[in-house]
Amino acid sequence: MPAGPLPGTPTLAPGAATAPPPPPLPAPRHQHEPRRVRQAGFPWWLPNVGVAAAAATLFAVVVGTGVQGPSAGTTAWWLLTASMHLPVLLIAAFLAGGVIERLGYFWRGRAPERPGRLPYRYPSVCVQLPMFNEHAVARRAIEAACALRWPSDRLTVQVLDDSTDGDTRALVDAVCARLRWETGVDVRVLRRPHRHGYKAGALEAGRRLTDAEFIAIFDADFLPPRDYLLRAIPHFFRPDGVPDHGLALVQAQWGHLNHDESALTRAQSLWVDDHHTLQMSWRSAMWRFVNFTGTAGVWRAASVEAAGGWRAASLVEDCELSFRHLFAGYRTKFVKEIVAPAELPATYTAYKAQQKRWTQGWVQVQRLHLGTLLFRHRASLARRAHLVYHMCTTWQWPLWAVWITVLPALIHSGLWFGALGAGAGLALYVLPSLLWLTLVTSLASAETRHTYPERTTPSVFRRRFTRIVPYLVVNTGMLPHQFSAFTEGLFGPLHSEFERTPKAGEAGRAATERRRDRVKVHWPYVAAELFCVAYQLAWAGVFLAEGLWWCALGAGYVAVCVASLLVRYGDHAGKVLFVLDAPRRLTRSRRAERAPAPAA
Repeated sequence: MPAGPLPGTPTLAPGAATAPPPPPLPAPRHQHEPRRVRQAGFPWWLPNVGVAAAAATLFAVVVGTGVQGPSAGTTAWWLLTASMHLPVLLIAAFLAGGVIERLGYFWRGRAPERPGRLPYRYPSVCVQLPMFNEHAVARRAIEAACALRWPSDRLTVQVLDDSTDGDTRALVDAVCARLRWETGVDVRVLRRPHRHGYKAGALEAGRRLTDAEFIAIFDADFLPPRDYLLRAIPHFFRPDGVPDHGLALVQAQWGHLNHDESALTRAQSLWVDDHHTLQMSWRSAMWRFVNFTGTAGVWRAASVEAAGGWRAASLVEDCELSFRHLFAGYRTKFVKEIVAPAELPATYTAYKAQQKRWTQGWVQVQRLHLGTLLFRHRASLARRAHLVYHMCTTWQWPLWAVWITVLPALIHSGLWFGALGAGAGLALYVLPSLLWLTLVTSLASAETRHTYPERTTPSVFRRRFTRIVPYLVVNTGMLPHQFSAFTEGLFGPLHSEFERTPKAGEAGRAATERRRDRVKVHWPYVAAELFCVAYQLAWAGVFLAEGLWWCALGAGYVAVCVASLLVRYGDHAGKVLFVLDAPRRLTRSRRAERAPAPAA
């Protein structure tokens, strides 16, 4: 990459007073080619076809031939039933690990993290704002970054704008020019001639052009508080002001700007509260390692350099870099007392795009680093077991998907514990998951004193606890989608397309229809959801015919949850009931545009 300013350095808006030009950008410290990764040799969705064919065959054989297992309670029945319950046993192991983390929070994670003392001369900080066509939120994100309290001569703001939309580029340039004049902050726009590496490529390009000691990163939908740097940077120093060079990352907690907007945002807020407040606090205190969440974190620039910089080998470049720091011997830290509010995806289309990227990316990280973690990373057995659990949590999605596919056949053939009695079936298949979910929701609703401004009164707790209903519906409905994302991450190319999550901004979801965000339809995902709905409805009909009302209710519940999310897979305004309706809606809008205007 050439030295000096990148193309697209901002200019002042027309008519504005002349501002002093920013100092020239330093030359990149090193040049290296991006890591090349091998592409997959066959379509990733072929395993999905195999699973669907196996499930359809299982249904046809079990229902068509009336296959029945051994008599309940016999030795053969116990052996066969136990072997067929392997998916749910593995799910139980993941749930047990989750219980350890949540309860461990009260042992090691609840105490506040204590910062060190800043040196007399404040360290230099570069704030990076990666963006791609973020017209709705670009202005407020840049303004929030320039409003951070830090000596202006020690602060640089890089707007890493890969936008292809002309209006967005013009807006970003004008806002940066105005803020440079009004605040005196060295804010500049960095643009690349191509989006090679997507977000990771933009972060790496900006990193090579700064000599700051620390790099803070915020996605465009985050609004960090003004004192964010004053509260985060001291954690990199000891109480006597000496730098703690072993600490590479300080990760802040995510807050919410729209958590009460809809059932979808309420479900997401519960997951974020649980994952950040409980899980990450315990992981940080117990193991001195948390993964960077892609935003609201501060990196030590020297450690990023030592770890090899940003790579686009995975869709979750933040987690991939975090594990490279782990293997290099660095520590990372989560500080729940620092909260950076953010916008939760407001539509199911945006949410599915986000979850696809996260699940697919985490599986790619496993392909890259699980072998190193298992066989080359030096750690105690307990620490290694937790890190494997940490890296492999996405395996819960295919396990749940396989389990809800196999369980109806086991029920029909008598190879389930409900054959011993209704109480046994309820105790083994329903209560463990409900108890786990109740525990998680209760703790996440009670331990969010830093996330929300109001006190956790009994009425506030009850209102937050009710998030358990949309949380359960959304996660059940996402099973086939997440299963498809898992298989794409496992069998698809490592260097796959990075799909941004559309943001609504201050205008809210209703204004998203005016945006030009194009919905990319993933037809293998839609096919998986349609198959799941049809499969569960078929089993519900079989169970109704046999008088197994509770089993029919369970299969129908899964079908309804998946269908409720499927029909909302439309435009980013959430108004299209099903994605197939989009062409008809577009045709109607074009006819309306061609229609003559009514006479005055």
